Amino acid sequence: MRLPRGTYVPRQVVLGLSCAGVGISLFNAPAAVAGTIPTFTFNGITIKPYATDQLDIGGFPQTNQPVPGVGARGGRIRNGARVTIHNQVELGGIWDFGPAPGGQMRLFEGQISYIGLRHFVFTAGIFKPSFGLESMQAQGDTAFIERSSISTITRNIAAGIERQAVQIEAHGKRYHLALSGTAGTAGPGENGNQRALVFRLVGVPVRTRDLFFHVGFSGEWVFRVAHSPGQQPTATFSDYPEMNVGLTSKYLNTGKINLRDVGAFGLEAAAAWKRLLFQGEAYEIVANKAVENTTQKLHFSGWYAQASYTLVGKPRSWKSRTAAFSSPTCAKNQNYMCNGTGILEASARYSEASLKSASVDGGQQKAWSANLNWWPMDILKIALQYEYGTIKGGRFPENFHAVLSMIQIKF
Repeated sequence: MRLPRGTYVPRQVVLGLSCAGVGISLFNAPAAVAGTIPTFTFNGITIKPYATDQLDIGGFPQTNQPVPGVGARGGRIRNGARVTIHNQVELGGIWDFGPAPGGQMRLFEGQISYIGLRHFVFTAGIFKPSFGLESMQAQGDTAFIERSSISTITRNIAAGIERQAVQIEAHGKRYHLALSGTAGTAGPGENGNQRALVFRLVGVPVRTRDLFFHVGFSGEWVFRVAHSPGQQPTATFSDYPEMNVGLTSKYLNTGKINLRDVGAFGLEAAAAWKRLLFQGEAYEIVANKAVENTTQKLHFSGWYAQASYTLVGKPRSWKSRTAAFSSPTCAKNQNYMCNGTGILEASARYSEASLKSASVDGGQQKAWSANLNWWPMDILKIALQYEYGTIKGGRFPENFHAVLSMIQIKF
């Protein structure tokens, strides 16, 4: 097995396995050896099945507002395949069946990338442009069930999933650079006439056997805000309280704001030492609100800091293609019950997000979270998360305790 260039794996030996002569190559799986789901190779064409299917179950033992019991939802149901042709071209076709029940179906990924020029990737289509550390972690690789609110809010401005975009990126063992031109998101009910620029710069100043340090800067600017014919350009900044089982509205919510333009800029940092990983990000959102014949400048902001520790298994590794960290894996030749227990990881996070500025009060949220992840096999993840949060101002001031569990299949 050959890992992508730039993958950082501390204190580990990576093994490979292939089935020569039968047209099947097993590689690029979460485990240190061939994964449970094979990758198929035929005459230089590689087909890798893709799935991220998630069931969330949880509720709010205590809230200020009445919340009914326990909820369950299919948070993400995304299936398809990625194809590589002679190590020159990559194709992605993944369908998003939407949250269940009642979610909107849409194309999650439909992109083509040219990878034939060493260290460079050129991509066009519907995909996730490079923006922010937590945003670039695949959903199944995040330490928590949901990303921090400020990461979600900022990525949804001009980056994030299902985005119509073109991108050029360069990456290596110590750097990742990306520049994208983006439009709207794909799918029913979406307006694609937004236009924006997105960039990300990441460097790795320290990379040793035990220690790894990552720093980066991301930015995005929407110079044409999406609007329907005959309507004013508007945008809404909002998020669920870092978990969603269908029981809550978006506590953080500005409602629609008439905008001339809007952007976000943020710093990211991470430090890995043996089994321990620290990471954090801070963002500032600048929005120019249209008020009659003048402009009112709005400033929203937020940040998070988190720590993860791999109790059993091989710690998270850094991938230069995304400049983000993968899930822990098994250091042994095991796809089931690594070390007899499965892979275990514990995490803690604190986050803040403020959508209050001038005449707009979308609320101010603070959240403390603790999470335990368990992988009994390489494609199955089971998570249990506790969260305590407060929301001041906004439409629904809130103080809540929440418990959320997740069962996820990802390959």
